[in-house]
Amino acid sequence: DDLSFKLEYVHPYLDGVDDRNKNRTFKTSCFNTRKLSPVFVAGPNMDEAPPVWVDRVGFKANITESFTRQSKFTYGLVVEEITTRDETNSICTHGSRAMPSGGLSMDGPPTTLSGTGVDRMAFLQANITRDNTEFVNGAVIGDRCIFQLDQGLGIGSKSPLFNRHQLTLTKFINLNNQEKGVGKPLPAVLVLHGHYAGCVGDLPSYDAFTLGGPYSVRGYGMGELGASRNVLEVAGEVRIPVKNTYVYGFAEHGTDLGSSKDVKGNPTEFFRRVGHGSSYGVGVKLGLVRGEYIVDHNTGAGTVFFRFGERF
Repeated sequence: DDLSFKLEYVHPYLDGVDDRNKNRTFKTSCFNTRKLSPVFVAGPNMDEAPPVWVDRVGFKANITESFTRQSKFTYGLVVEEITTRDETNSICTHGSRAMPSGGLSMDGPPTTLSGTGVDRMAFLQANITRDNTEFVNGAVIGDRCIFQLDQGLGIGSKSPLFNRHQLTLTKFINLNNQEKGVGKPLPAVLVLHGHYAGCVGDLPSYDAFTLGGPYSVRGYGMGELGASRNVLEVAGEVRIPVKNTYVYGFAEHGTDLGSSKDVKGNPTEFFRRVGHGSSYGVGVKLGLVRGEYIVDHNTGAGTVFFRFGERF
């Protein structure tokens, strides 16, 4: 991923410092980002597909209201131009894959809604976050709920009208009811996680929901399982404290709910991906690093991964 630029202005206490009950914050930003699209990647039984990069340049303005210390509501407007490019930085209108002859099939899924490789659109965006987690002797305990909504306004290339929605629920359960206190040990933790995402209306390929990756279904590459209009992911993880760190076991599953065919050009089928997958494994936390051995249930193969940060 590459960030070309981001200019941001933040105005706290939008209603004045004397009225802090509302605690509203205004934020506006101009941005230009460039990311490798996980929509146009080959399945496990194909040669690597030529990469497609998604450039976004635009403007965002939003207001965040804090209802309580645990919950906040953000709403605003996003206006952006999206350009899809190949590895030579030329505009790319369709995905491609390697043929047995050694050449490239250029009749893949369209990369944009307009079919030209360049889209422009404006949409409203809202996000509600309710976070009741706390630290118990260094471990996260509690529950977190995030709901995001993107509503197209019919402004831009092909007058896009859409409703994209995502819901993420994560619960961290203190299995042994370990009390909080200085010098007390880490609690054993059960993590339950679910994520649903869907789209009604116009859906450009670059905004399709992808399955697979370290923050989707572990053990697979980014987008290796598919790109679809709807996705459902579920996961469970048990963390056992050992000498001020954790060893853990987990299982995850993701599915496109049969909706890959509803993405224009069906990139899941074109790149020979299956649209669903499960994995399970064990891991250990080493400071900020997670070392994990994961079995890909689709092939039965196991792989060792090292990742920074948290999965949930």
